[in-house]
Amino acid sequence: MCSYNNIMDLSYELLCILFFIFNINTATCFSKFKTVTQSSGYSDSIFLDSLQLLQSYNYSSEKHVVVTEDGYKLNIFRIPRKGSPVLLVHGIGDSSDSWLVLGPKHSLAYQLADAGFDVWLFNARGNRYCKEHIKNISQKLFWDFSYEEIGSYDLPATVNYILSETRYSKVSYVGFSQGSTTFFVMCSMRPEFNKKINHAILLAPVAWLKHTKYPLIDFFSKSLNILTWIAETQQVYEAFPFNEKLNLYHASVCDTLSPVRMLCELELFVNFGLQKLSNLLPEKLPVITSHIPAGTSSKVFLHFIQGYSTQRFQRYDYGVSKNLEVYSSTFPPVYDVSLVSAPVTLVSSEVDWFSDVEDVSILKRKLNSVAKSVHINGSLQFTHLEFVYGARVNSVINKPVLNILEGLRKK
Repeated sequence: MCSYNNIMDLSYELLCILFFIFNINTATCFSKFKTVTQSSGYSDSIFLDSLQLLQSYNYSSEKHVVVTEDGYKLNIFRIPRKGSPVLLVHGIGDSSDSWLVLGPKHSLAYQLADAGFDVWLFNARGNRYCKEHIKNISQKLFWDFSYEEIGSYDLPATVNYILSETRYSKVSYVGFSQGSTTFFVMCSMRPEFNKKINHAILLAPVAWLKHTKYPLIDFFSKSLNILTWIAETQQVYEAFPFNEKLNLYHASVCDTLSPVRMLCELELFVNFGLQKLSNLLPEKLPVITSHIPAGTSSKVFLHFIQGYSTQRFQRYDYGVSKNLEVYSSTFPPVYDVSLVSAPVTLVSSEVDWFSDVEDVSILKRKLNSVAKSVHINGSLQFTHLEFVYGARVNSVINKPVLNILEGLRKK
């Protein structure tokens, strides 16, 4: 039976949720959530950025600024070691934090560094770490990018920078979700970069979206014209920005002691199909959820929705007239993944809503350089977020990734 205090906490948190939904002044709730998270023992980790997370575990760390050909300033982070370089590339609306928030016992970045690899943590334009341009351009111009620009500008600039700094001729690549999409863009649109990739391990790879099981995808697809109109005319340029107040709310409701923890469970199920919070290290959930989302452009999401609507892995669709101007064609060209010649390992799960095994099979048939393809059995119920944030990530993901990279190092 609930105590009086628990009932009061429940009522208070539900009221605060309404404040968030209807954009009412949240100062009081902010203070309440801050108190709750401090009492949970995670207050420090909740507010730490990538460099601070690394430093909190006594890992050497560096920040590097990479400038792209089109003028975006990317802050990327490094755990310097004497071994060969490995680039970790985050998913949609995420950041370098994703490879760090679980700590050394579970996060891949620390384990790669412990194994002697020189670890580089990528950040895409538009996320919390990459909000600057070398010129004073308008917000409309700044946010006018999809995942194509991340793949054709951000990744190449980062790869070149790493190779210049380390004096290696190739970098190993680990990409999660959109981190695989942008890899395919880079290696198909700028095929010269295939020679700069030692091996690409692609976790929950996303290219074709024909069979995605995300429950709202049909709604978004049918509403695509309206969503595009809203983004363009109502100046909704940024999607899911990093927001400290919202992150504190997530940290509060996802705390193991929260009386409204079912809200955390519901959100993660609706968005990612997560069956049990225990699959995401419950004690780390306040830290995980206080670091996501990290922001991206609305155009990135529209581009993915277009892929589902057309059932093609293609460039951004601007409409007939602008397509003619940009592509000299009424339809956007497809990304020719047959040009990907760097060796790749594909890792997918049978219950992943976003990287469906049937779509991965389409991808695999079109690629010419698949060294290995791994399907995680559906009986494990291993969902999308678990590739990076999962309680079982060591045995299912990290150890196999380390084994592949260790094997390459011995050659």
